[in-house]
Amino acid sequence: MTRAEVWLGTTLAVLVFLPRAGSHPPSSEPGPARSLAQRYNRARTLQARFVQRYTFGRTTRIESGSVYFQKPARMRWEYDPPDAKVFLSDGRDVYLYVPGERQVSRRPVRESADWRTPFGLLLGRVDFKKLFSRVETKTTHRPAQPPLTQLRGLPRSPRQGFTEVWIDLNPKGQLERIEIRQPDGALMEFHFRDWRENQPLPPDLFRLRVPRGTVWLDMPPA
Repeated sequence: MTRAEVWLGTTLAVLVFLPRAGSHPPSSEPGPARSLAQRYNRARTLQARFVQRYTFGRTTRIESGSVYFQKPARMRWEYDPPDAKVFLSDGRDVYLYVPGERQVSRRPVRESADWRTPFGLLLGRVDFKKLFSRVETKTTHRPAQPPLTQLRGLPRSPRQGFTEVWIDLNPKGQLERIEIRQPDGALMEFHFRDWRENQPLPPDLFRLRVPRGTVWLDMPPA
């Protein structure tokens, strides 16, 4: 996957964390969806370990790292070596910093972006009813493991950039996995573990600091 593809895929993933003003989880949502949204409404900060899997055709790329969220719209994704990079939102712009390339790509955030997924629930402002045309609930029984609760969401419009989204919840009601299927056949998965809620996070965590001589590239709005 080229750096541009990484930027595109991660930009789409990050944009969905940004809240839509004035939207709140509606009471008509399925019980697990409502409980999930309410859980993250109460959290001011979140942090976790993640594994990101991108599959297109016969090619699969797997990356991992740590992710941090702070309301209203701040987040930081730190990817582990060997392909170390930082993807950050300070609420106004999103940045992709690749140390090996000594380059930062910066893109302004637009709350009106059409492409949205349940990542918005991590900042407590997602509206499942507006996001999806239909939400289905499924319970999967696994050998020697607790049952898995899954939510399947279908888009309201082709412009949203996905054909379906699967959300897996662990027995504690925490987000365990999100699977995003895209119209071109690409599959994006995020697996999360070791969630920590409402732990203090330093303000500097959401400020991008790079070495002198790093090249800055301003990208057009998404």
